[in-house]
Amino acid sequence: MWTPDIRTVFLLICLIDAFLTLMLLAYWKTQKTYDGFAIMAFSLLFQSGAYLLFMFRGSIPDLFSVVIANGLSMIALILRIDAIRRFFWLKPLPLVYYSLLAPILISYWYFTFNLDSMVLRALISTLFIVPCLIIAGVLALQSGERQNRIIRYLFAACLIVPALILIVRIVAWLLINSQYTIFSTDAFNIGFFIVAMIADILATGFFLMLNMIRSQTELQVSEAKYRTLFENMLDGTIYCKMIYDDDGRPVDWIILDTNAAFQQLIGKSDVTGKRAGEIMPSLKTEVPELFDILDRVITYGKPERFEIHFALLGRWFSSSAFSPKKDHFILIFEDITQRKQSESALRRTNEKLGLLSSITRHDIRNQLHALSGYLELSRLSVGDASRITELIGKEEGIAETIDHQINFTKDYEDMGVNAPSWQNVDAIVSHAVASLPIKGIRIEIERPELEVYADPLFGKVFYNLIDNALRYGGDRMTRIRISSQETSTGLIITCEDDGVGITDEERKRLFERGYGKHTGLGLFLSREILSITDITITENGETGKGARLEMVVPKGEYRFG
Repeated sequence: MWTPDIRTVFLLICLIDAFLTLMLLAYWKTQKTYDGFAIMAFSLLFQSGAYLLFMFRGSIPDLFSVVIANGLSMIALILRIDAIRRFFWLKPLPLVYYSLLAPILISYWYFTFNLDSMVLRALISTLFIVPCLIIAGVLALQSGERQNRIIRYLFAACLIVPALILIVRIVAWLLINSQYTIFSTDAFNIGFFIVAMIADILATGFFLMLNMIRSQTELQVSEAKYRTLFENMLDGTIYCKMIYDDDGRPVDWIILDTNAAFQQLIGKSDVTGKRAGEIMPSLKTEVPELFDILDRVITYGKPERFEIHFALLGRWFSSSAFSPKKDHFILIFEDITQRKQSESALRRTNEKLGLLSSITRHDIRNQLHALSGYLELSRLSVGDASRITELIGKEEGIAETIDHQINFTKDYEDMGVNAPSWQNVDAIVSHAVASLPIKGIRIEIERPELEVYADPLFGKVFYNLIDNALRYGGDRMTRIRISSQETSTGLIITCEDDGVGITDEERKRLFERGYGKHTGLGLFLSREILSITDITITENGETGKGARLEMVVPKGEYRFG
């Protein structure tokens, strides 16, 4: 019957443990590992060194092949406990436990050089190794990690089984009287070292699997966390791969991932895996600067923040772009349309207020000059009662005109004081109608859910339009209708009546300041209020068929709530 050579077994264990050490250290350097992983590798290194010294027993002094060899084996066991404690419990082994090596080494010294007894040395080894292996196994068993339970149990078994075999060996050696050495070929000795070799291989494999399971679990949790964050971001976000032509110029990109905010932004959900040019065919011609920015971000790897306007969407965006890897980029869109609209409205309002100040000073100065002339005539006409009465009437007319001009400046100054906001057309028309003498005129509103982004004085526009219709529509007028129609450029809101209408001559000067039968300021003010948010107004009715005023609202500044 073939009997294994123990020295060959020692050589195999030495080489296997050395290989396992290199494997763990390579993994430690190249992959994500946890506390205790490197210590486990060094425990195998010390174990490999111990078996190397065991193999040369008889060829080198006993100090090395017995005392130091067993000392290395004991250090390997303590390191293994430390590694497992750190890995599963995040707690290092207190250094005081390493002091247990001192009495062990002294005992080995004594039972080697004073009283040479292999059985007693084996007993000391058993009394140290068995508790260490069991403690290491229990530490793994008691961990609360559910996702790796089966692997933990197998890992613990690889630690505890050699301890049980070692107990069997020492009991057999104590009961069966014989001359035992470390190279004894009895079944108990050979069985222990072979089991120890297999256990080292399996334990290392299971330890690697435990690390990978934990890493994979953390990756899944992290991915779920960041996926949740990505999906719930209020700003539209896309992850893309840039496509270049043969000359290295960016021509398009493939959308690899998007969040819900971006899909809502463009009004499409099935965009992943498609080219941007498929979703927005005019992208290249509409925003060519975007391609230059993204190419620069990818080339130099430096994030950039910029503002960009998409005319097709009618939106302004503050965007951030960065490149996580070659030819790829992440682009974030923050909708700043409302801010841009407010800034533009404020700028135009300031311009209009400056113009108003100049015009008003000029108009009031003209009226004051006229008033001064009439006052001088009044002074010269003292005694002529009829003449004085006539002049006083003209002076009162001038005073009334100045009063209208001053009141108008108050309304005009209110423009742009507050930021534009979304306003429901049905609500503001209803409010205007409540303040006017309708007298049985029917008011029809086609889309009560329509909202327009406009200056807070937007309601005054409809007040003026309805007021004008009531004043000049004539007795034949029975209704005022407000409707809307979407076009490629925006939304046309129509306010029309079935009254007498407006003549071609009146239409030419309808929105001029001061033109009209009343104050001549209502429609001029309406046009100015609308222009704050780029809304235009024109009169397109037919004489004798009623007035028809059309307001064109740009894309992005209306919605149907």
